[in-house]
Amino acid sequence: MNVKEQSASPHGVNGFAAVYGSPGARVRFMGFFSIFWPFLVVVFLAGWLVANAFPGLVGHWTAGALLIALAVVAWAAFASAAKRFESYVKGARGEEAVARELAMLPAGWDVFHGVPRGRFEGAGASGDFDHVVIGPDTMFVIETKNWEGPVTLERGVMRVRGRTPNRSPVAQVRHEAGELAAILKGAMPEGVVVTPVICFANNSFAGDEGRIDDVNVCNARMLRNIIMETSGGFIDEHHRQLILDCLAQRVGA
Repeated sequence: MNVKEQSASPHGVNGFAAVYGSPGARVRFMGFFSIFWPFLVVVFLAGWLVANAFPGLVGHWTAGALLIALAVVAWAAFASAAKRFESYVKGARGEEAVARELAMLPAGWDVFHGVPRGRFEGAGASGDFDHVVIGPDTMFVIETKNWEGPVTLERGVMRVRGRTPNRSPVAQVRHEAGELAAILKGAMPEGVVVTPVICFANNSFAGDEGRIDDVNVCNARMLRNIIMETSGGFIDEHHRQLILDCLAQRVGA
């Protein structure tokens, strides 16, 4: 089915890019899950302890001591979960900020948020691509970071407040570009060029814009310039439409 003919049309404003999906939705879901799973574990264990507080199973004093110990563990678990939740919410807000920039791309561009990764779609997918942008003949995968700066590039190495991140965002987005190209193999059997971009939502990148080999690095305020100035990726209209159909199916548009 042609993406423009589907019942769920893209949301956007006349004269600007067509937009599909919801930025930060999966990140927020993971944040809520990180809060609730310790609660479920505590409820289960508390129920078990109460059941065993009756004579013949576990003594009252023993059960009471275990309940106190459980309360301490629960407090620590909830405190840790709260920090994780805050991190997830911060990430979601970053994706939303970048989405606002992408929504200002001109008509003729298509923007997808939260595209499921891997072999499966929807809830069965292993993560998602933060943003995928398709121009008249170019294509981008954008990894959003909402890090506190300053972020710098030093001799081809990204550093955050002078330290190298535990997980390289450059390797991450480069892998995502290859994975997205593989997903789209059915639409583009001969292959498609996917340009990887790391975008800092809070403009914490000291260089404003830069490059590490094939990976573009920029602040949110420079994102549209980077995208618009990138040379063509040789996507004709027929294959472009096949790509749109594939991505629209993945985000449920």
